[in-house]
Amino acid sequence: MSWFLGAGVGFLRGGPIGAVVGGAIQHFVSKKIKKKIGKVLPGVADHPLFVVCLTALLTRFALLQGDGSGESVRIIHDFFIKNLGYGKADLEPVNRIIEETRKVRPHAQPLAEEYKKATQGHYPLLALALGYQICLTGGEISSALQGEINDIAKYLGVSPEDHNRLRKKYLLDALKTPYSILGIKSSDSEETAKQAYRRLALKYHPDRVAHLGDEEVQEAHIRFLEIQKAYQELESMRGF
Repeated sequence: MSWFLGAGVGFLRGGPIGAVVGGAIQHFVSKKIKKKIGKVLPGVADHPLFVVCLTALLTRFALLQGDGSGESVRIIHDFFIKNLGYGKADLEPVNRIIEETRKVRPHAQPLAEEYKKATQGHYPLLALALGYQICLTGGEISSALQGEINDIAKYLGVSPEDHNRLRKKYLLDALKTPYSILGIKSSDSEETAKQAYRRLALKYHPDRVAHLGDEEVQEAHIRFLEIQKAYQELESMRGF
């Protein structure tokens, strides 16, 4: 395990991940476990990189939630034991990754990018689902914590639609996104987005609702502002 105490997790401190994970780290994932990962998660191309990045990402979720140990670690262990056939000895390097991640608190974006490389873009929802399990151990998810989760989902490449389908499984309310506010899909074209914006802006424009009661006018004004903000965010996100 000497590599783990030195350069083995150097990428968490900003070092080059390719040489570390692609070379020296290879020996900590046994042939048996590689075979199990290949069977359970056939899209994974780099097994050691997958283990490192998933563990570090899940530890980041735990730190966001405020728990760097206890129940969060159990969830991480359970995944590797129940799904990938890990034994007690196999978990030692996983625990080292957890400890190192707690110390240096790496940003989630590079971890997510390396995770996507390891999985060839497969299984972004796996990491997000486990992250939600960890975050929900603390009870209700605050708006600040949800914002952090949303960022990680974006880094992983999870679409707003898939994100909300996952939230539904955990009995969580759907997230409001520019897409859901405008009633379109994230895959829809720029022209579709513009058409949806024009239609809704016209429907809720103050001039169109002035004849309604005070409560209805107020609600329409709020909706109009929400539609404007959603389209502005979409313009910024997609460079319209």
